[in-house]
Amino acid sequence: MIWSFWLLEFSIYLPMAFFTFIGNYFNQLGFSDLQNGILGSTAAIIILVSNPFWMRVSDKRVKNSVLTFISFTTAFSIWLIYLFRNFWAIFLISFLAGFLWTSIIPIAESMASYNANKFGFSFGKARMMGSLGYALVMLIFGYTTDHFFFFLIGSLSFAFIGISSLLVPKTQGYNINQKVKFSLRSLPSQFYRMLIFEILVLSSNAFGLYFMPVFMRSRGYPVSFAGISIAVQALAEIPFFFFADRIVKKLGVKKMLVIGSVMFGIRWILTFLISNPVAIVAIQSFEFFNWVAIYYAVFYYVNSKISPSHRSDAHALFWMTTSGLSMIFGDVFGGWISNTVGVANGYLFFGIFSLAIGLIYAFFERSPDLN
Repeated sequence: MIWSFWLLEFSIYLPMAFFTFIGNYFNQLGFSDLQNGILGSTAAIIILVSNPFWMRVSDKRVKNSVLTFISFTTAFSIWLIYLFRNFWAIFLISFLAGFLWTSIIPIAESMASYNANKFGFSFGKARMMGSLGYALVMLIFGYTTDHFFFFLIGSLSFAFIGISSLLVPKTQGYNINQKVKFSLRSLPSQFYRMLIFEILVLSSNAFGLYFMPVFMRSRGYPVSFAGISIAVQALAEIPFFFFADRIVKKLGVKKMLVIGSVMFGIRWILTFLISNPVAIVAIQSFEFFNWVAIYYAVFYYVNSKISPSHRSDAHALFWMTTSGLSMIFGDVFGGWISNTVGVANGYLFFGIFSLAIGLIYAFFERSPDLN
């Protein structure tokens, strides 16, 4: 039974690699960095609507069936992006596809975390498989030059999620046959402060990943280095997930957030300063305590401190900031910075920005249940 959740986590991060690397495809179509950033942010914009919608739908039904429907529908819809070359057509289609695929991970991981508590297995170790799948596909994309093959891999990845969701034990929503009204007061204030922190810090990750192929090409390096860089990042998450539960209990949520933010800053500044592509690839291993630490700290807080009746709302808000608002800021504002002062200087900006946010949060956050 546990293996099915490992397989599910492995599958749901495969298409994430597709939408991470699609910026390289848009760049080759001749779109500017700003246009590229806008296209990259469409999913982040639509998730503000799609996530609450699909989380509410799945919360009142069997989550497996909702996940299967979304996955297979997306597998077909992304081919519309391939068929068009016009910016505005792709922009509109990206919204359509984004309304579907952006809720796959939130629904799947709410299933995995619920069953981890129910059956007593480690969610962190199951989530480790997601990093492995993401790294595997990123390596493949780094060497994929044919556009049709690129979209074929993406489409099959979504179909694989649909199949994997059928192998997992049926998981009921938290509030089947119940009416639960959401109120901002139903969630603690420190949770909202964490979300603001997430938006700001994870925007650097959104920029750093999405523009990595553009950055490598701007310095005259093969784009394959971008794929390897992002794969190294994903592989660096695996050791963390082995010990994730121990780490968060030992350090506490606040320390994990601060350390992750500071290390983000160091990582992006070094990416800017170093000119050797192999060294740049190696620096991406800082991810062992970057995005993954911030993601897991907040995810742990939601599943341990938020009551089950409001947990779906907390999950929806968590993913709206993690994959929504942070990506809007990182992709659009980052695309503007890249267009204005150059993509390399964008890495320097977000490095300094992440350091500053981490230090401000460390000084001002005083909530006792984050220690």
